[in-house]
Amino acid sequence: MIAPEYVATLDPFVDEAKKLVETSPPLDLMPQEIVDRAIARVKWSSKDMVIEPDAEAIRADVLSFYLMCQGVAAVSYPYSREARLISDATKETIKYRMYDLFKRGYEDSCLDVVKRSLKLVQLEGGDGVKLGGVEIPREDFYKIRDRRLAQDGIETIDDRLLPQYLPKYAVRWTDLAPLLRRQRAELSVELTKLYLVNGRAVITPRDLWDLFSKFIAVRAEEYVASVYERFSEIGAPSKRLAEVGERISSLLPSELELRERFARMPGGKLRPEFFPPCVKIAMVGVGSGLRNYAITVLLTSFLSYARASPPPAATRIGDFIKDIPVIRDEIAAPIFEAAERCKPPFFKDQPQEKANIYYHLGFGMTAEPRPEESGKSKWYRVPNCSKIQMSAPPLCDPDELCRKIKNPLTYYFRRLSEHARSGTGG
Repeated sequence: MIAPEYVATLDPFVDEAKKLVETSPPLDLMPQEIVDRAIARVKWSSKDMVIEPDAEAIRADVLSFYLMCQGVAAVSYPYSREARLISDATKETIKYRMYDLFKRGYEDSCLDVVKRSLKLVQLEGGDGVKLGGVEIPREDFYKIRDRRLAQDGIETIDDRLLPQYLPKYAVRWTDLAPLLRRQRAELSVELTKLYLVNGRAVITPRDLWDLFSKFIAVRAEEYVASVYERFSEIGAPSKRLAEVGERISSLLPSELELRERFARMPGGKLRPEFFPPCVKIAMVGVGSGLRNYAITVLLTSFLSYARASPPPAATRIGDFIKDIPVIRDEIAAPIFEAAERCKPPFFKDQPQEKANIYYHLGFGMTAEPRPEESGKSKWYRVPNCSKIQMSAPPLCDPDELCRKIKNPLTYYFRRLSEHARSGTGG
């Protein structure tokens, strides 16, 4: 068995990893070697990924992971290219570590970690391979093996590698749902081709390493989103975190490499079909008791932040959108249209609120914003879900995704990300 603390290097979200973070100094006070390690993680080779079962090495690994995630949350928005970069790096690291541990005879230790997150069982032996008493036909057993070999492009294999390609486990199909929702189209196709028996997918060790590493990568992206929400509430992150994030951002691949390696986020104009329920309710117009909150507070902040996609420390919309026509036509115009649909129309009896829209966008009290006036007043942030529930309950009609996030902006960025990775748009 490997050291108990080592589980934190396979799953940085287990209790052992969280305890290491809680008992360490704040992440923005980490020594330079941890900072350098956090940045280097996105470019690691396989030899860098292997961690020896040494307490200090394990601690450094966990702290650098969280510093990497929080650094990205400090300079970008949820499900950004930076978030995807560290998600992919995390996936490759976890997958190689599992391969390495299996090779060194620590399969049981790996399975113990996996079983904390996925309902994993091993196939039964005997006269034939069985799952829950159901025998898997021999021809199907070999089809599963051959599918995985073909996936890796292997035509001939030696006895040393063969066990990695033989069906050995089964995982509950519903446990893989987060991967279907959050990953690229090719992974969705890959998952739907898995062999199912009584609601469980029969997999090889290779499949296990892939699925678990992708599962942790998804959690890493979601953690970045949760940190972004927290930074948006408490104010600007520290300079150290921003420094880490900026250095990671500078490592993003070129545009050509991105087209080849990454699912692209739909950019440019707003996509109303991906707005959260509260924003959609506000867009169709509300009654007199909700107008101020729905129009001036929620829509003004949401549409501006969704269009600009700024980091949590942003204070001026003009730093991200230079063209006043974009402010006027793509952000303010839909807000004014929603105000007109209110009952009674919002600006009919409160005409001063039209200038207040631009005030909340940071241009001061004006009906004609100018670029040089950006920052004249505060650019108001998007209220989180709990504030909306408390201040304007009729706007809150949560769907399934709402229950997993804490801010309408995170909802929008996640829906955009899922759409981009589905292969149906870009």
